This record gives sequence, structure tokens and C-alpha cells, in this order.
Amino acid sequence: MSALELLFEIGTEELPPGEIVPALQALEAHLVARCRDNRLAIGAVRTYATPRRLAVVVSDVAPRGEDAEELAMGPSAKAAFDADGNPSKAALGFARSRGVDIDAIERVDTPRGEYIAARIRQEGRPAAQVLTEALNAAFAAIPWKRSMRWGWADESFSRPVHWIVALLGGAVLPVSFAGIDAGDLTRGHRFLAPDPLRVTDAAQWQRALLDAKVVVDLDARRDAVREGVRATVTAAGLRPLLDEDLVEEVVHLVEWPVPLLGRFPEELLEVPREVLITSMKTHQRYFAAEDTDGALANAFCFISNMVVPDPAVVVAGNLRVLRARLEDARFFWKEDRRRRLEERVGDLATVRYIDGLGTLRDRADRLVALAGALADTLYPGDGQTATDARRAALLAKADLTTAMVYEFPELQGTMGRYYAAADGESDAVCAAIEEHYMPRGASDAAPRSRAGVVVALADKLDALAGCFALGLIPSGSADPYALRRATIGLLRVAIEHGLRFRPEQLFRQAWAALPAGAIRPEDETIAQLTQFLRERLRALLGEYGTEVATAVVATLDDDIPSLPERARVLRDLRGHDDFDALAAGFKRVVNIVARAEEDGTVITADLRPDLLLEPAEQALAAALTQAQATLAAALPDRDFDTVARTLVQLKQPIDRFFDEVLVNADDAAVRTNRLVLLARLRAAFLAFADISLIG
Repeated sequence: MSALELLFEIGTEELPPGEIVPALQALEAHLVARCRDNRLAIGAVRTYATPRRLAVVVSDVAPRGEDAEELAMGPSAKAAFDADGNPSKAALGFARSRGVDIDAIERVDTPRGEYIAARIRQEGRPAAQVLTEALNAAFAAIPWKRSMRWGWADESFSRPVHWIVALLGGAVLPVSFAGIDAGDLTRGHRFLAPDPLRVTDAAQWQRALLDAKVVVDLDARRDAVREGVRATVTAAGLRPLLDEDLVEEVVHLVEWPVPLLGRFPEELLEVPREVLITSMKTHQRYFAAEDTDGALANAFCFISNMVVPDPAVVVAGNLRVLRARLEDARFFWKEDRRRRLEERVGDLATVRYIDGLGTLRDRADRLVALAGALADTLYPGDGQTATDARRAALLAKADLTTAMVYEFPELQGTMGRYYAAADGESDAVCAAIEEHYMPRGASDAAPRSRAGVVVALADKLDALAGCFALGLIPSGSADPYALRRATIGLLRVAIEHGLRFRPEQLFRQAWAALPAGAIRPEDETIAQLTQFLRERLRALLGEYGTEVATAVVATLDDDIPSLPERARVLRDLRGHDDFDALAAGFKRVVNIVARAEEDGTVITADLRPDLLLEPAEQALAAALTQAQATLAAALPDRDFDTVARTLVQLKQPIDRFFDEVLVNADDAAVRTNRLVLLARLRAAFLAFADISLIG
């Protein structure tokens, strides 16, 4: 028999846009797993979706699963047969449980001795049987955030199910859910083509839906939205602001994308562009546009799900709603500016931050103090940065009390910049107010200005120190205070701006500013914060491999910016022929020195050449001295390629040393001198990375 094609479609009420892609992924994973478990060979799997349907097409489905033979192990041969070779009750029971004759039992040699076994043949099941079971179970395999029941059905789904298509090779499979039996009828656009459509296969299904004003292919619909906006806005002599997150959301709101353009009154452009763009996006799912000079235009583009005789009527209706939203924004903009941002700092005393950490007014005071200390640490001698950072830290949270930020929380910081500028604050202070939240996410940029860097670090350090001091430490996936994001942001700022500092020092500065109360001891808090930062560093360097990231993070001191380059060089070094042996030798060095330190041996003395008795230890000392000179020149310049080459050259003298020299010599002075040599060798490697952690 030839391979078959599966077409499965679940027709529903409009699904939540943000849950459609995860639902498709779960549906595909479920079907693939069921086919694999039943040894049913399948070809390509493609998923499709619109707001009213989830669908999957599986090509090249084998007519039936492959046969298999399993060797089922039983009791030991000693327990299975008596002295005369007759089967025991244990053997007879095993054969009966496996459905085979006692004569079919085999003896099998295993590492534990001789056992009996039975060969169980499993015939492949028909594809129709396997897929019917899989599709009936598929509805429950989709993990919706919220499900609902409707009518008299006991089953639940994200939205009511109205039709099911389940075709294997053109034949309907006996699939049913919530009283709906599968068939070969689908539905087109709810209003433009509401009549049922008979389908025979996946290709005809797509053509029929396209004729019925439904673009079922997600990629095609995404392209239609993107190109539709671009063409419509360009035709008006403008440039579209294509927000890809908005494109993705709109794709799951329409089945037949129809782009339309509208214009709002120009006087509304007095409102900051970020407010207008955010209002259009979050409230209405509209795309903004700008003119050829980059100024925001009084235009909006939206994707309709309808074809109407007079599009102007639809545009006018959308404009009425949008204009009301933008008028509200203009009102907030005017009202908020009746008070200076500095006057709002006092209002922060009425807003609780976190229980145990006071109000936002208390936090503003902590940020001012911490910003001043950080400016002195990171930019010594730059008094202007310290002044700007303290001023920005005082005003940074004041916009949280404005009506605009209450309406658009995502604009906190941005609105602070606008209000500060309107109050006549300096450009540096305005920029730092906005930048102190940066980076807001993985794709966001780090702060650009010095004052912005200082206040951003102060904000993150205060949050981290405060939460850890209260024991509010992230566990598992739970991170209600976004401390992982704050730590990654702190590290990105340090790396991108080349800032050298010891994390423990900054954490102690932040801890010292915390209010007295039920907070944990300083040393305990700092230790946990430092470990948490190391874990985030390893995650940040994950692209280089877990072991490489662990090796470079283990040597963390004050040079966080160098870690990505160290990781890159170490990853490349792992490909060297001598690396594994070098890592093994260094691990031996680390272990020997660590044991000596645990025993209380003092190995910080100067190396005595007169006690280097063996040629091998003399050779290692000479090679190390030469390497240390090279490392002393290369490390300050972060020339880690040279560092790596230099360390590799120590492999041979290290190997020779361990082959020919007894570290634990009888003479205590000689023994200590050899430990001093190994300790210096360890220090040379740890200036780059702890390669003993690799392999």
C-alpha cells in the first residue's frame, strides 16, 4: 500500500491570539510522539492556524506501524530449572505471563549470569487505528491557560468546538469531541463565506479555504499582513513602523487580512510619539507611520478582517475609537505637566515598594546614595557624572505617580524623560531617567550615557540586595521581582561598557543602604547574591558551552567584560590536540595544592631555586617563569589568544614533572618548595580560566 496523508482540523470560536502557537506546538508534539511510540513512520508535519481553527497535516504516513520483536527477560536459569532440567513454577509462570509456550523460552547470558527470556513479537498496528486514538486524545494534550465547558458537554477546551475534520487518505476517521463527530466539512470566513466546504485532502483544503477568504497558512498570512501594511503606508508617501510583535499578534486576529489607512488630527501630534505609538499598538492593534524625515505622521494603518463596499466607513469607525484614546493621552500629557517632576517625588511616600523595604520615596533616597557611591567607584574624578546620576536617581521613579504612566505602565522612564525635559532638567539627567530601566529585555539596548549606566546599576543593585536580604530569592521558574532579568541587565551593562568592578563590593554598598529591620546578615546575603550572579553569568555565556562558561566564571574577579572573550578563546582551545591532557594535568595540580592548603601547609613563600633538585622540576620552573612573563604582558591587554597558546606550551613540562618528581618528598623543605611551584602554576592558569572543571 502507498503512503497516506493525514489532515486534522479543529474548528472553534475565536481563540486567544497568544495561545495559538503554543497550542500548535503541543498538537504536533503529541502526534509525533504517538506515531513514534507505535512505530508508525511519517513524513513532514506541518501546522496551520487561524483565529478559528488549529490544523495539522502529516504527509507520507505508513499504512501500518512496523513489526517489532522484544526480548523479555525472566528469572535466572538457576531459578527456572531444577537439577534435572525441568522447568520450575517460576519458568512456567513467566511463560504464561508472556503468552508463549514453555518450549519457546531461551537461555540468555548476561553480565549477571544466565537468565531465561522470551521473544515477544509485536505486530504493527494499522495507521487508522493509531491515529484515531491519537486524535481523540489530542484535545486534552493541548495545555490551555484557561479552558471552558459549553452546552451539556463534560469536555473542556479553550473555546467551543464547532467542527472537526479528520481525514486519512481521504477517509474520515472516527474522531469525536464534546459531541462533535469528525467529518470532511470545514468552514470558510465567518461572514464572507459561511457555508460548509467539503474537503478531500490538504491541498484541496487550502485552495477551498483561500476561495472562502481564509489564509490558513501562518507564514503566508504573516507576509500578507506585513506587506499589506508596507504597501498601504508607502502608497500614502509615508514609512511604516512595522512592530514585529504587533505583526505576530495581528496574524492571529484575522483570517483574511485587509489593510486600511486612516488619519487622525494633526494637533494630537503634540503628544510624545512614544505615547501615540503605544496607544495605537496596545489599545487598537494599529501600526504607526512616519514621514520621510522620521517624524511621526498623523496616520495609522490597521488590518481589517472584512471586505466591505465602502472602506471609508470602516476607517471612520476606527478613527472615532482611536481619536478618543489619543485625546485621553493628550489630556494626561497636559495635566501631568501642571506639576514639576521634582514635586512628585514626595508623592512616592504614599506608594509601598516591598514590605520591609519601605516606600518608593525611601527607595529614591537609597538610589541617590548608591548612585553617588557607584559614580565614584566606576568613574573616579568625574564629578559631573556623579552630580547628574544623583539628580536622575532622585527623579527616576517620580513619573510612576503620573496619569500617563498609570495608563501606559510600559512608558515609565520614557515619560520621566519627557517631563524632566519640560521642567528644564539637563539632557544628561533626562537621558539617565529613561535609561535607568535599560536593558528592559534580551533585545533591548544597554544605557548609553554615563549617568544612565550609574542609575541603571543602582536600580538593579538595590532591587537585588533588598530582595535577597529579605529572603525573596527566585526558585524554579518563579521570579516575581524579575531578579534574574535585573542580574542579566547588570552584567550586560558591565560587559558592554567595559566596567571593571568586584560584584561583592557593589553588593555591599547596596546592602549598606537598606533599611534596618528583618533583613538577613550581610555576609550571608552577599554570598548568595554573588553565587546568583555567577549562575546568571554562566547562562549569559551559554553559547560557548556549559563547561567553558563554568571554567571562566570560576575565576571571576573584577573583569566581567573580559569573560565573553575568555570563553571564546577557551572554546577554541578545547579543539587543540593537547587540551584534554593539559586539563587532566592541571586538575591534578589543583587537587594537590588544595589538599596541601586543607592540611595547613604554607605555600605562599618564595620559590627557592636551590631546592629544585630534579631536572623535571627545574624545567617546569623555567617554563613557568617564561610563561609568567608572557602572561604578564598579555593579560592586561586581554590578549587571550596569546594566553591560551602560552598555557598549552606548559603541557609537556607538567607531564614530565608528574612522571619524574615525587611531590611529597621526605624532606619537608623540598616538599613545600614543590607545592609552592604547583601553587604558582595554578595561579598562572586561574588568571585565565579554571580548566580543571572541563572534562
